[in-house]
Amino acid sequence: MCGPVDSCPYDADNDADSDMVCGDVDSCATDAENDADSDGACADIDSCAKDAADDADSDSVCGDVDSCPNSPLDDQDGDGICDASDACENDVLNDADSDGTCGDVDSCPYDVDNDADSDNVCAASSICYDDPDFDAGFGGCNMYGRTAGTLELCLVDAGACTRCSCTCGDVCGLVDHCPNDPENDADSDSICGNVDSCAHDAENDADGDVVCGDDDTCPYDSSDDGDSDAVCGDVDSCKDDAENDADSDAVCGDKDPCPHDPDDDADSDNVCSCLLYTSPSPRDRG
Repeated sequence: MCGPVDSCPYDADNDADSDMVCGDVDSCATDAENDADSDGACADIDSCAKDAADDADSDSVCGDVDSCPNSPLDDQDGDGICDASDACENDVLNDADSDGTCGDVDSCPYDVDNDADSDNVCAASSICYDDPDFDAGFGGCNMYGRTAGTLELCLVDAGACTRCSCTCGDVCGLVDHCPNDPENDADSDSICGNVDSCAHDAENDADGDVVCGDDDTCPYDSSDDGDSDAVCGDVDSCKDDAENDADSDAVCGDKDPCPHDPDDDADSDNVCSCLLYTSPSPRDRG
């Protein structure tokens, strides 16, 4: 009786890679997957057995396990876009102001007009979320790390630098909230000078006389010292009496029937006395 049957009579190693293909007819006699990536190199001599491009970016990481198989430095800015496909490979926000210049080389990365008023202060990007009260979309500063996205929000938040200096410190003082006003809201009324009717008057014409406070001799008197007594109406006890109650009877001249007679025609003869006239005594009459 014959001995054990040889399944691979012409293969001394009897299917060494156990792929059910005898070595004499196996293109990759020691590679059970028989060149899995079909690059013409069997696994026993293929440095990247499952990467047909064999580490195309030469970063020593095979493409089948390389997060960015075509980018030697992978994703430098950590924005989830491989460098080979990332127009701004060193800018995590990818040209936040959409001015065609990546943030890492943009003098004003959040200002599409790149300091339009040439005051050396960049403006904030209109795409940023604006939360003036620092209590809505941005939330409490302690909840946020010092990330690029967080700092982008700080740039347009009027309260960020005051309330969250620890978080927004990297950008506070660098943002231009008035990109078209070289004086950057000179009167600090939160209205930029280019749209502020009274750019140097924080109260914006308090008396409504169409004269801004910085040019108004009586900023709180719409009549601007109507009686021309050099006393503004808001502090003038008799704003329509230039003599300011000359007879000191507590009745202003414009309402006093006898403005120079403290007794207001005491004898009711319809003739006012005059402070500068004193009736002669009987002796003088004699």
